[in-house]
Amino acid sequence: MIETLKADFGKWHVHCIPEDGARISVLKYEGFDLLTPEPALFMPPEIFYGEYETRPVYGYDDCFPSVDRSVYPGEEYECRDHGEICWNKWSVVNEGTGLICHTICRKPATDFKRILYFEGDKLTWRFEVKNLSDKKLTFLHVMHALLPLDQIRSIKLPHSENIVDEIKTADYNLKDPGELEEDLLRNQSGNYKMLLLNKISDGLVSLGFHNGLSLSISFDKELFPTIGIWWNHKGYPEEEGHQRTECAFEPIPGSCSSLSASFRDGLFLSAEPGEIFSWEIIWTINH
Repeated sequence: MIETLKADFGKWHVHCIPEDGARISVLKYEGFDLLTPEPALFMPPEIFYGEYETRPVYGYDDCFPSVDRSVYPGEEYECRDHGEICWNKWSVVNEGTGLICHTICRKPATDFKRILYFEGDKLTWRFEVKNLSDKKLTFLHVMHALLPLDQIRSIKLPHSENIVDEIKTADYNLKDPGELEEDLLRNQSGNYKMLLLNKISDGLVSLGFHNGLSLSISFDKELFPTIGIWWNHKGYPEEEGHQRTECAFEPIPGSCSSLSASFRDGLFLSAEPGEIFSWEIIWTINH
């Protein structure tokens, strides 16, 4: 029986599953779940869509040191689909004001912490990476928070130098953020897309929900120059009965979802041997 840690922090209610990559399976603010729920019944698709699709896809987990399968720079091994640590068993401790989630990544050798601090209407996600090897650590980290697409009524995005369709590996035909916001919201059922907003002007994304709440996601654009937008309106996986409704707005420290490609582009995070590298991403709820 897999155990779930359940906790309340003021207006927030959270469920975390230590054995399942410390997955956040429920993250509610005043009763409204900001994440997609666990499927009532899960069967892997008959077509192979990658290792990540062999497990239930919902809620929140971490992608480190890459999102896409990727050869680790300077080494001969390949990072797993959606990274290494979402497959790990973690330790999770309730500190009274939040959760400290911790795991050891074997390749690359890393001590990884995800710390959630709850304060009023604000949730601070703090991440700490300690390099346990004798070589420089290079990595991407992406917050893989799947949000309920059908609950979103408005989107506010920063300007970017260009927008790329990562699936089609081509420029997207829209440049203005307002046009992109409208394009996403009128997207037809049965479609999905993964877009990259490169060289963004500001580290801020705002989402409005039908219930009147809004969510602001703020981060350091110097560390995260790209925003990845996963928009899946009952289109993926492309197999009857397996399509999901979900979206994600992901600060990315690289040029794309691949560590090896981002490394070639010179966009990645790093830590020297024994060094601890940390950063924060803040979610704020507004009424």
